[in-house]
Amino acid sequence: MSGGRRGVPAVQMRRGGQVLAVALALALALGGCAGPTLRARAYAQRNGMTAGVIQGARFQHEIFTKGAAMRAAPTPDATVDSAMLYVFIEGDGSPWVDAGTRIAKDPTPHRPLALELAAATPHAVLYLGRPCYFEPRLEAICTPDLWAFGRYSAEVVDSMVAAVARYAAAHDNPPLILIGYSGGGTLAVLMAAQLPATRAVVTIAANLDVDAWARWHRYLPLSASKNPAAEPPLTDSMQQWHLVGGKDDNVPEAVNRRYFDALRPAQIWRYPGFDHACCWAEHWTSILARIDANYSGS
Repeated sequence: MSGGRRGVPAVQMRRGGQVLAVALALALALGGCAGPTLRARAYAQRNGMTAGVIQGARFQHEIFTKGAAMRAAPTPDATVDSAMLYVFIEGDGSPWVDAGTRIAKDPTPHRPLALELAAATPHAVLYLGRPCYFEPRLEAICTPDLWAFGRYSAEVVDSMVAAVARYAAAHDNPPLILIGYSGGGTLAVLMAAQLPATRAVVTIAANLDVDAWARWHRYLPLSASKNPAAEPPLTDSMQQWHLVGGKDDNVPEAVNRRYFDALRPAQIWRYPGFDHACCWAEHWTSILARIDANYSGS
């Protein structure tokens, strides 16, 4: 996740054409995002996930899925509703380059950590790509400002909400758990308010007060973005847990104070030895077990 500093020059977007998994060297030559995109697709395939594209409100979204979120009666001792769909949202990736002085041509993350968590989740999973991420060719509507200053904008949130709703409608409208890593957690909170089927929201190392986070880093304000800390709180019926790394110097806990002050202490889960990237994937099995154990259903 990066915000960007002052003195940012305008940049032109140049992308390669559509490339399939032919030869990685050729793919890299044809498009700047082909490397991380093809790596993500290969990783998903190795882990039994299916790649696809789904239409949102304005944008198309790359998705990776596994399992089937179909209505079924839970077993008597089940804690988690067997119909639950776990929706994973990735972090900001690489919206800036050159130490935050230039907007990236391609924001796709080189290590999609949320995809690693999704692949390791033994439930029905929808990994929802963010607008203009994982795209071999950016559409004309994919302008640099979208992932620089508008990464949490209303148009981004609305499109992701529409994509989840479309997928859910095709799979018997299951109840949802939204899980977002880093900036994906920011989006998860913003999306939850517009998705009535959401039963729980989990954020991991997320910047939930966007303005405070930008000030702390001395980044340019994310002027086109929404800020969870400035939005109406989520309803009490929606469970939420926010995971914080004690060594996270990207999103230290103090940055989220305004958002956290409105929560109960039990909704903040602290992991003293973790930083922004480590060790969420390494300990995901036990973290997911804790989420499942705390989820009360409804």
